[in-house]
Amino acid sequence: MRWFYDRFLELIIYPSIWVAAAIASLGIYTQKILELGYGWQPIALIFASALIPYNLDRIFDSYIQEIPDAKTQLFFRQPYIWILLCTAIASTVMLLYKAPANVRLVSIAGIIPLLYGTPIFPWKRESRWQWYRLKDIPGSKAWTVGGILTYAVVALPIAYAGSQFDSVAALVTLFLFVFIVTNSHAFDIRDIQSDLKKGVVTLPIIAGIKKTKIILTVMNILTLLTITTSWITDIMAYHPEMIIAIAVNLIYIWKISTDTPRWVYSIWIEGLLFVPILGS
Repeated sequence: MRWFYDRFLELIIYPSIWVAAAIASLGIYTQKILELGYGWQPIALIFASALIPYNLDRIFDSYIQEIPDAKTQLFFRQPYIWILLCTAIASTVMLLYKAPANVRLVSIAGIIPLLYGTPIFPWKRESRWQWYRLKDIPGSKAWTVGGILTYAVVALPIAYAGSQFDSVAALVTLFLFVFIVTNSHAFDIRDIQSDLKKGVVTLPIIAGIKKTKIILTVMNILTLLTITTSWITDIMAYHPEMIIAIAVNLIYIWKISTDTPRWVYSIWIEGLLFVPILGS
């Protein structure tokens, strides 16, 4: 059993295939809730493109910002992670090449996640030059990740379907943004010590873990109230999975801590991104 578990980590969890699949499921959810039809191209593009920034970020982290898990650290210094990365890049390029022109236009924003974990900004600090990343902007880490992912899982299915962004799409975007951002902040709670060592300033570092949880709780409750109002006023049809997803957010955000095992985050917390499609 241990052998199978280790292979599961190496083949699915470490290379971010698990989280990329979970993110792609949110694209399927967008297709379903907005009645866009079930095309495979946007889902494949979301999956392939999600693999790129996640693995790039962790490759750079393995050299720049030490990963607390020694096995993970070693994994991202192995040559075969580059095979997966190159395959994901080639797949993304091919899908974009064959995509409609409006999809390629929408995908221009994809440059942001590619640069997110890459040292591209030289800055002089304490008489020496250092290279900084987008994720080093104080307090921006989880918000940036959440915004990028929300944009991808909403904009790409809409662009492929040639649909318009209306009030229902706006409400779905709000729900998915809060759902994803809550998940992203959970990982900032996990990585608070690692981020402190590197000087990456996140919301848990700025506000503290308890206040971060309060902020996320208020944000989720306000989102639920907004969505409930849209149901009452018939702006959007009733979707019980939204209640389930927000309830799940509120439960796990108060359960996790810096002492929660990393495998719980990597398997279960990331896996919770499947909740909307499984509950719909």
